[in-house]
Amino acid sequence: MPNPSPASLSSSTTRNRRSFQIFGIRRFRFTMDNALDVLINFCAKFAETFILLLGPVLICFASAIISGLSWVFFAIYLPMMQFDMDQKDASPLRRFVEIGFNVAFVVFILAEIIFNYFMCVTTRNAGPKSSYDTVVRELAESTHLEYPQTPQEVAQFRRDFNDKITIRIRRRRAREIEERERQHAHSSCCDANGECSSKPSSANNTGIASGATGIASTLSTTAHDVEMVPAISSGGNTPTGENITLRKNTRQQKSTTSNIRKGSGGHVPSPPIRNWMLMAPDEWGYCTKTNQPKPPRSHYDHVSKSLVLCLDHYCPWMFNAIGYFNYRYFVNFLVFVFTGMMYGVFITYRPFSNSTGPLYREQLVQYRKTGVWTRIHPYTPISSERMPLSLAFMLCLAVGIAVACLGGFHIYLVLTGQTTIECHGNYMKRSKAKRSGQKYQNPYDMGSKRNWQQIYGEYNDRWSMFMAIIIPSRREPEFLPLPIGGEEGKRKYLRQLRREENNEMTKPFIASQLSAPATIV
Repeated sequence: MPNPSPASLSSSTTRNRRSFQIFGIRRFRFTMDNALDVLINFCAKFAETFILLLGPVLICFASAIISGLSWVFFAIYLPMMQFDMDQKDASPLRRFVEIGFNVAFVVFILAEIIFNYFMCVTTRNAGPKSSYDTVVRELAESTHLEYPQTPQEVAQFRRDFNDKITIRIRRRRAREIEERERQHAHSSCCDANGECSSKPSSANNTGIASGATGIASTLSTTAHDVEMVPAISSGGNTPTGENITLRKNTRQQKSTTSNIRKGSGGHVPSPPIRNWMLMAPDEWGYCTKTNQPKPPRSHYDHVSKSLVLCLDHYCPWMFNAIGYFNYRYFVNFLVFVFTGMMYGVFITYRPFSNSTGPLYREQLVQYRKTGVWTRIHPYTPISSERMPLSLAFMLCLAVGIAVACLGGFHIYLVLTGQTTIECHGNYMKRSKAKRSGQKYQNPYDMGSKRNWQQIYGEYNDRWSMFMAIIIPSRREPEFLPLPIGGEEGKRKYLRQLRREENNEMTKPFIASQLSAPATIV
């Protein structure tokens, strides 16, 4: 077959690539890959902006729901309860106990819901108004990391992390391709009846050899590239040099990945690999979005544009990211919303069922005779009360079921020491370990009791654990984001050690001042 001429190659290339000059200054080269990248970036930016703008709307909607249900209880249900007490000729003590208990319970649930919702919305996970920097330095101290302070140290930390992740990604790709080649060779040796021959065919040997050669050349190229990266980026600590280093590493990684696929002869695309999935549980990374070291269990939130410790998800209802500092408020909010919705279903079920029954029709007949709506039967709404009560019942039932599913999932995450992101990653690792006949265990799981303490703080008995949920508190988490066994995982332990070190440093100075002879002026 004749080789294509350079003219045909250039013509085919120009058909798929066009160059444009924008405002006579910058030339933009248009390709199909560029168009796809621009479309994906535009959709991502649009989704992030839409979710961000949706937050205030949902906060107003949630406030309207809370206000509406409270109005239904105080304006409709309490008069029904008082009418029922009048019909039964109840004693004043019974009236005080039953009505007072219901009012106190509703006020307590409302206070808990409003407090936890307000704290979940207003608690910052990053920035000057949060304790992010303090917690990060405490975590660096507990993990024995020299936290970079100067821009030069941060740039060096960034280069080291980039080189390390490049090596790990290429090794992972090479292992995946080698495993794929081994499975392909095993399947090609077996016939349709499932009987396998001991010697593969020559074509299979050739394919395996070419795949191994491609993997070996890839690993050697990887080692050579990684050795050359510091030499390229050592020209200075300027931002321009760092950007050039990252662009070259990205191109080398893409070309290496394509070479691995071509060398292996396979056409199955490899799944994407996240950097945090290649790191140890207590290993620090680097966030290229915020240009700072990335603590363990932290992720970048694309909506709030911040690096969040123990990021679980971004909640548009909270107009905030759910992470290390406000996760306790979020779980408490779900618990009390579920409790309040179930109570609403319980008290509105009887009026809702009577609103279409014979008791309501008797009141309707009485209205047609007198022209005035009067309550004849207890817990039976009149015409103006039917719609609010029916809406309250259906709303409480729907929200209660939804919050029960979401709250149950998050309680499971609390007891197992996971976040939503980590649950997804652990599921993938667990499935992969199961296929290979192994067993995977979550590295952050320290038992249900300690996992609960990581969120709600230390407690001595079940009563104190229960009171940690009931009593509203603005205290910060007592434990570090990374579970560490013993007293070293507590923030107050680190503060105590720092205080003792300061005392040891000041003791000689104080002793010298006390032993110095007094001078008489």
